[in-house]
Amino acid sequence: MTPPESLEDLAIELAERLPYTDVKQLAHACRTGRTGLRALEAHVAGIAVRAACRRLRSHLPDTAEGPYAAGLLLGAAQARQRHHVDHRVDVVWTGPASGIQTSRLTSAVVGELLDSARTEILLVSYASYPPKSLSTALAAAAARGVKITLLLEQQADNPKFQGGTGFPAIPATRLSWPVQYRESGASLHAKIIVVDRRTALIGSANLTGHAFERNLECGILLRDRAHADAVAGHLDSLRETGVLVAST
Repeated sequence: MTPPESLEDLAIELAERLPYTDVKQLAHACRTGRTGLRALEAHVAGIAVRAACRRLRSHLPDTAEGPYAAGLLLGAAQARQRHHVDHRVDVVWTGPASGIQTSRLTSAVVGELLDSARTEILLVSYASYPPKSLSTALAAAAARGVKITLLLEQQADNPKFQGGTGFPAIPATRLSWPVQYRESGASLHAKIIVVDRRTALIGSANLTGHAFERNLECGILLRDRAHADAVAGHLDSLRETGVLVAST
């Protein structure tokens, strides 16, 4: 029989899987115990945070445990932030949790990446039905002066494509892979995020709400300037040779 999870283990898991801002919300809610967690669950949009509220409530039979839970969450989250500065590779998942705590949520990692951008963001995706959190983070980055480049699949180049129209309200350089430069039946199927040519997330997740919170997806986060720059450089080269072109 699997032993029940402890509050301490749960705090560590949530700090690893959720963005720091979400963990702070949970900690604040915990201070008033089950009442605070119910209130947060009622108004928060993210599936992962709502699930965390329910799990934390099971560990807080009365309000007295709330401040202790809040302290555990904040301590674990701050330790995680210090750790990831030197941790060069992370496995990133969307989907059901397992007993293997070596991974982070796709939505959490993408949010932190976009918030950290200072000079440029490169996004490559097949489908693009972005959740509000992603559009908001990109708009904030653009407002900071971050250069955004979008390479997205288009129906004009792939008649089978039915995957959304991207980010029409975001100021960005938009690229496409024209049909005349493809093999017959080829799709623009890569899913890549590169931030400041220092960090790259490469995986299976499209820029969609389902990919960020519902599907079973996996990716690798590389905090390595050489690899991130090489990924961006490959796409730069395709643009310079005319394989990728500016689109409206």
